Amino acid sequence: MSTNTASIYLNTAACGLVPSATIAAATELYKALETNSSTRAEHWRFEEETPMRETIAAFLNAPADEVAMIPNFSWAMNAVVQSLKGDERVLLYKHDYPSLLEPFRINKFDITWVDAPDEFNIDVTAIEDAIIHHKVDIVAISHVQWTSGYRIDIAHIGALCKAHGVLFFVDGTQSMGAHVIDLSAMHIDVYAASNYKWMNAGFGTGVLSIKKTFLKKYPPVVGGNNSYRMIDGIMQYRPSMLSYEPGHPNMYGLTVLNAAIKHKQELGIANINASNEKLTQLLLDNIKDLPVKLIGDFNTMNRASIVILKDENRLGDWIKQHNIVVTQRNGLLRISMHYYNTEAEVMAMAGCLHSFYTK
Repeated sequence: MSTNTASIYLNTAACGLVPSATIAAATELYKALETNSSTRAEHWRFEEETPMRETIAAFLNAPADEVAMIPNFSWAMNAVVQSLKGDERVLLYKHDYPSLLEPFRINKFDITWVDAPDEFNIDVTAIEDAIIHHKVDIVAISHVQWTSGYRIDIAHIGALCKAHGVLFFVDGTQSMGAHVIDLSAMHIDVYAASNYKWMNAGFGTGVLSIKKTFLKKYPPVVGGNNSYRMIDGIMQYRPSMLSYEPGHPNMYGLTVLNAAIKHKQELGIANINASNEKLTQLLLDNIKDLPVKLIGDFNTMNRASIVILKDENRLGDWIKQHNIVVTQRNGLLRISMHYYNTEAEVMAMAGCLHSFYTK
């Protein structure tokens, strides 16, 4: 897959490019729906749906019966929060993504907030202190922050939570597809992500994984895929992980996701991560002598492949005029590199910034 020759796409943190080969599998599905819709749909439900869930589970290294195929992260968080008792004390990062924060705020949970004093590094010591002194029950945080690119050590935070008997929720939307996720090796009770960014799988799908220990203590209070079953001639509610799935799945989107996962497995997530890190450091090295105002330091320590600059003196407009696609929002410019980007594209970005400050 290549970017448009008229522009350079450095905006995966907003929306990932979708490979044509990935779309082809889903297009074939919908083509079949033109002539024999019910038969093809039934084949998908009975022959393809379960293997897709197993593919997702293997990608996350989680048991298949702990995985649900959902519409998006927001769907998951709103549903999971409803299963809580409501009196849990929750720790949140104050600048985290609204879809993670709002379910707790709207439902009036007791919230302890942590911050990043330098706008980048989240104070991990403050997290541990809050867990102890505020008797926190749940820590909920994004693996990668959307407004800074900061990548928190979820294995370390998970270990802290486990040591103190605290539940751990993780939003993987800004990392899944770019960083290795091994749920079997980490203490994460609830993991959810949308797939339209670094998974390059388009819109309308997400993944949710919940540990069995959490499901047992906090069973779903929503109904979805096969939640109701005919037992002794009576339709009865039987909650399970599948309760979090819609009754009518997004066959097209999930087929795209299935192909996207296979594409990622062929490339190797570790290889993608290494390439992204190399491209990110290349950009940072080539702009560190400019008077740019960078969020964070000029290295990839605790940084995803996201570089955020203050948008001053119409810098964002200059970048746009040079046909480079980044996110321009709230006085910030977010530049993000993924596996399809090249060193030449990154150097073009650096050159654009150099030309701005020397014009």
